[in-house]
Amino acid sequence: MSVRVDYTREELITICERGVIPEKKWRNRDSCEAHRQLGSCWALLKAGCEFYVRSHGGNCSTDENTIWVEVNAHGFAAFDSGGGLDDETFYLPTPERLDRNAGGDWY
Repeated sequence: MSVRVDYTREELITICERGVIPEKKWRNRDSCEAHRQLGSCWALLKAGCEFYVRSHGGNCSTDENTIWVEVNAHGFAAFDSGGGLDDETFYLPTPERLDRNAGGDWY
């Protein structure tokens, strides 16, 4: 079974939106941070920032449960000191993981 890494911007935005569940359904100490990750990733993707799905291996590599997305944005350095893009890596649930948890906490 190969791991999918060719997600489109629109698919990732939909995953961010599907991943948000009510706080009363959270079941993990990291559920709050997982939701912050969804929100930040969603905002940057909606803004049109460059992104790629990480698939190089290692701890932050997309697998059957988690999509690791690196987003590059014009942050502080780009505007104040002529530097390059800021990059940040986010973790998102795969659509299959969301389906398995049927509206419950996916983290």
